[in-house]
Amino acid sequence: MTESKAWTNRAIGGVYPPGSTFKIVTSIAGLRSGIIDPANAHVECTGTYMVGNKAFVCNNHNASRGTITLPMAIEKSCNTFFYDYGLKVGPDGLAAEARRFHLDQRTGIELPHETGRMLVPTTEWMLRVKKQKWVPGETANYSIGQGALGVTPLQMACFVASVARGETHTPPTLIHNPEHPRLKTEAIDMTNKQYAALLDGMRRCVETGSGKKLSQPPFNLREQKIAGKTGTAQQAVYEDGQFKGNLNYAWFIGFAPYDNPEIAIAVILEGTAPGEEYGGGAMAAPVAGAIFQKYFDKKYEKPALPAPAATTAAR
Repeated sequence: MTESKAWTNRAIGGVYPPGSTFKIVTSIAGLRSGIIDPANAHVECTGTYMVGNKAFVCNNHNASRGTITLPMAIEKSCNTFFYDYGLKVGPDGLAAEARRFHLDQRTGIELPHETGRMLVPTTEWMLRVKKQKWVPGETANYSIGQGALGVTPLQMACFVASVARGETHTPPTLIHNPEHPRLKTEAIDMTNKQYAALLDGMRRCVETGSGKKLSQPPFNLREQKIAGKTGTAQQAVYEDGQFKGNLNYAWFIGFAPYDNPEIAIAVILEGTAPGEEYGGGAMAAPVAGAIFQKYFDKKYEKPALPAPAATTAAR
């Protein structure tokens, strides 16, 4: 196959809306700014949230409407919570937090052709590029990882690794150098209570929430204490100027063990045709589960016993 027809390395060349995995960025932005108080922040979710005269829906937890706190919002992936607090943070506040985690930049991994098409939009970008004024509906979409926002899978893996490390930057590498000093970058800058509330939501996501398939057979991962977030993103598809429907992307990001992280993962499954159902909890989480399972099985497997020495019977 010639280079011009080579398959795209989607880990570094595919740009996708991150969907609900971006709610972790929204959470951190709200916590660091003081807009989200981990002890008191809540919304009343009825399944519909009005922004002006437009209704934004939350269908992620139909059986558990009512008062939603931050950990519950992450666990159940409640859109209403993030619409409300995302609007309070504002688009430029969301953008600033995403850029702290380098989601607007190449990762710098030692591979050719890493894309530079990732996008963390701002109100200035909207006016300069789109020639439009930013409207509140854009912020509601932004807060749940939709709209003009675009990231690569490797960026999201680095992002969740940074969250696990309590820092803002995790440069990936393919080169193993055991003598290289541990990298230290800017601290994530949250209080212990703030970080605990974030981690509680990510833990509950995997144990009882939208990513609970990781805590069910065939996986045996409960003892590994996984923290994660699912996401289902949509991107409009047009053909000859005509809208053909939305292409779905199923996401999962996570790390384990959440109290002493060793491994961080980002999984995305790309729909092949508009309208196909691709859910993060249903499809991406089990892929991540298989990777986590393999990692921990390998880590804790017992070494093979040596073969018994051959003996010769006395005659």
